Amino acid sequence: MVVRALNEVKKGFQKSAFLKNKNFQRITLGIAVFLIITSILAFDFVPKTVDIKAGEPSAETIKASRTIEFVDNKKTEEQKEAIALSVEEIYKRDITAITRVEEEIRDFFLNIKDVRAVQLQTETAGESGTVDKAAALKARLEKTKERVGSVVSDGTLAACLTITDDEVQNLEQKMVDVVKQVMSGNIMEGDLANKRKELGRIFAALNLPMPQIKAATEIGGVFIEPNYYYDAEQTQKLRNEAIAKVRPYTVKKVEGEIIVREGEIVTEEQVKILTELGLLKKRIEVNKIASIALLVLGMIFVMAIYIYKFQKEVFENAHFLLLLAILLIFVTLVAKIITPFFSSYLIPVAAAAMIATILLGNRMGVIIVLTSSLATSQIVGNSSQYLAVAILSGLFAVYLVSNISHRGDLTRAGIWLSLALVYLCFAVGLVFDFNIVGVLKNMGWGLASGISSAILTIGALPFFEAGFHITTDIKLLELANSSQLLLRELMVNAPGTYNHSVMVGNLAEAAAEEVKASPLLARAGSYYHDIGKLKRPFFFVENQIGGENPHDRTNPSLSYLIISAHVKDGVEMAKKHRLPNEVIKIINQHHGTGLISYFYHRAKEAKSKHEVLETQFRYSGEKPETKEAAIIMLADSIEAAARTISKLSPSRLEQLVKKIIQDKLDDGQLDKSNLTLSDLEKIARAFSQMLSSIYHSRIEYPDLKVVSSSKGLLTYGDFNKR
Repeated sequence: MVVRALNEVKKGFQKSAFLKNKNFQRITLGIAVFLIITSILAFDFVPKTVDIKAGEPSAETIKASRTIEFVDNKKTEEQKEAIALSVEEIYKRDITAITRVEEEIRDFFLNIKDVRAVQLQTETAGESGTVDKAAALKARLEKTKERVGSVVSDGTLAACLTITDDEVQNLEQKMVDVVKQVMSGNIMEGDLANKRKELGRIFAALNLPMPQIKAATEIGGVFIEPNYYYDAEQTQKLRNEAIAKVRPYTVKKVEGEIIVREGEIVTEEQVKILTELGLLKKRIEVNKIASIALLVLGMIFVMAIYIYKFQKEVFENAHFLLLLAILLIFVTLVAKIITPFFSSYLIPVAAAAMIATILLGNRMGVIIVLTSSLATSQIVGNSSQYLAVAILSGLFAVYLVSNISHRGDLTRAGIWLSLALVYLCFAVGLVFDFNIVGVLKNMGWGLASGISSAILTIGALPFFEAGFHITTDIKLLELANSSQLLLRELMVNAPGTYNHSVMVGNLAEAAAEEVKASPLLARAGSYYHDIGKLKRPFFFVENQIGGENPHDRTNPSLSYLIISAHVKDGVEMAKKHRLPNEVIKIINQHHGTGLISYFYHRAKEAKSKHEVLETQFRYSGEKPETKEAAIIMLADSIEAAARTISKLSPSRLEQLVKKIIQDKLDDGQLDKSNLTLSDLEKIARAFSQMLSSIYHSRIEYPDLKVVSSSKGLLTYGDFNKR
């Protein structure tokens, strides 16, 4: 049923809109995958509406439909503000302030002294210059008042002008000393009032007349200034540094977690969470759908570029691309279905990776791991914890099945994968969010995931193999097992053919290894290449054990039809038993269009009235199109010919091998096989070594005549199977 469905998908993929144009096929498939994956991922962003408001009781219990993790910008800003306020303000001391104030005080008294000098000159000059001197005094006084400011009263100035020079000098020095004393500490703008009062108390304690105390207090209060200032620039710099260290306030809710219970008063924070889940939105979130679409588009584009660059054989095969698409869609869809109810660790990323690796190779397994992990992480909620486990376990799964040879090995791989998942769940639990109960729970899910991945792979692999006609090494090893039905029938009903096939398999496997072909396919193809002989086994000489040869009394043309029919019969039997396409092609191509020379020469010797043409005695199959098929053609002919030689020697075997290979080459049978002359030399060497090993006990080492090239070489392969 499943295989039929896969075949229907594949046929539709071939016949419908694709029009057999490979580029059109790839583009159409890419668009289809893009639309399907985007639709699956964007499903939550077409939300159901929940009627709920902050400050009101909830009418229902609402759970998180998926795992989300988002930054609460409001809370983050509040944290930043709190951190900024916690940074102490930076102040700096103006070390030049005392010197500057001292200079201003001395400058003030210098003006006072000048005024006093002018006043003294005026008094000495008498009446004649009174008007001019008085005007000068008034101007100087005004100038002094302008410098000191309106804070200094006329009485203070008058007090300074009426005392003696010694008293002025004494007052000046005491003011400088007291102001220095007061400004020795830190004075900010807000401290000036208190510092002026402190000046008054200090001056009051000095042995000075009251008018001078008042004058000193008033004048000192004018000149004293702040020497400790707020450094706004440095403070802001430190605050910015502190703010930069604030981590965003993240809110995380896992799927199934209760957000608000029925009857509970809804808070602003709960409303925010429901909004992030999309449950309060009454419109489709186009921006999120667009971001997902861009992500999927980029993922498919990079995937296509990688396959084109490193896996050309996959890129050129529409079936392989369709297989990758099905695996990616399957994993994404399963993730969408199970995450609301089960742990995200059950998402079958590892299973898809194992299937892709076994069917298409390690690189395609890695591609499926990365793309499916990225896609499903959008469903889980961009969880870095999930992403780490999915990617690492998937890559380990690829490693576990990279050299698998039996289906039983999948069980072993599942056990190792389970242990790896248990470890990974424990490790990420410690790193991301340690909670002993949660970690143990996730370890259990990891164990279940590994086991289920192996079960899913074992169950699905045969359907994918059959549905996409992919022959895996596992399948080839199974086919080469002697317990297979066709091989048992061959063993019982055509034992000579069976033994011949086994010998051909040994030769073909050795040669395939030398030319980088598939040894497993060469062996399996060899075992089945002659199954068509089961229909009439005793018409082939290897199965005639001391009995009469039916060809002795059969017309050569009829014998040709019987002999050549084993190719067509073999193809039909292979299809009936659902053998892989690669093996069927080998059966159809293992004789190519070669001449059945024995019966051709018999027909010519019969001196028929009609002209005997070579074309009438050639196989009607196809010439070998793969290295494996060509190797089996050569091994088949060489093994059969070697059995006809009574006296064997290494040199005779080597010449026999080279002669048969040259004959096939001259006859054009190897034209489509992609074998180079260098490959043929390697194949000849491998055949010679293997034959020498097989026929070691029969070889006579004394120098003998080389086998004749007349009759012996006209009867190799099926040419002598009369």
